[in-house]
Amino acid sequence: MKIVNPLYDKAFKYLMQNERFAKKILSIILDETVEELHLSQQETVVADEKRQLTLFRLDFKAIIKKPDGTRHKVLIELQKSKYITDIQRFRAYLGANYLKPEYEKNKLNEDIKVSYPIITIYILGYNVIDIPYLAVSVNHNVINSVNKKTLNLKSEFIELLNHSSHILQVTRLPEKRESILEKFLVLFNQAWCTEYKYILDLQDIPDEFAEIAKYLQTPLSDDEFRRQLEAEDEIDTIFERQEAKYIKQIEEAKQREIEAKQREEEAKQREEESRIKLVIKMKKYGEPIEDIIKETGLSKEQIDKL
Repeated sequence: MKIVNPLYDKAFKYLMQNERFAKKILSIILDETVEELHLSQQETVVADEKRQLTLFRLDFKAIIKKPDGTRHKVLIELQKSKYITDIQRFRAYLGANYLKPEYEKNKLNEDIKVSYPIITIYILGYNVIDIPYLAVSVNHNVINSVNKKTLNLKSEFIELLNHSSHILQVTRLPEKRESILEKFLVLFNQAWCTEYKYILDLQDIPDEFAEIAKYLQTPLSDDEFRRQLEAEDEIDTIFERQEAKYIKQIEEAKQREIEAKQREEEAKQREEESRIKLVIKMKKYGEPIEDIIKETGLSKEQIDKL
């Protein structure tokens, strides 16, 4: 079955705007039940002016059900990038969410400012070298600093000033998929890209996600949708060319620097050899030590060793 590649911004937005599918997907990633979900703003696509790199972001307000049955309101910040991205950009968008005010109606129907815990999700189309896993979750533990014991402590102060993260690297998908998360990420399997990278030809569709796959198949018959995917693909091609050119320039600059240092070291070596020869020659002819020091710039101790 051919589907639009959800790693592409247009296709991913299309997928996550379906509330039923978005709740299912986020529940799988968070490993908790997302009972209510609201897309709090349209997607944010920010371009890197130097390298024309885009980073796609969606923000959700959600109510999640914890294993103990309690329900919590949270903000979910989902960031997606096809290409290696400066980590400072991820931090900047996270910081913006901490600063952004949220409001709710009180019993008097007045707007009051509120704060919610933030959960971040990163879907990456590349490998982070020092995270050699398909998916990792980072959750804050509370530890007693005196005796180093983990505490079973619930605190609004801690929840609002710390956040959990989930990092998915779709290019690390294993051949054997057993967990529900691995089966879901089959829909992102870049090994099944067709000649058009924005189209995946799924070779295996887990039953649990057959409906989502069918949903992602629908836009292929929409000419306008495909044109927008093609435009995104063209931007990616430009990026790849610029990235290759950028990397080549860096490598060439590094090589020039290495060669310049080599030449500098060789020149120093030749100069040192010339000094040694001159010292030996002057000592042979009985030149005063003061004249040798003046002529070669070496110290008496250095000259005595030759």
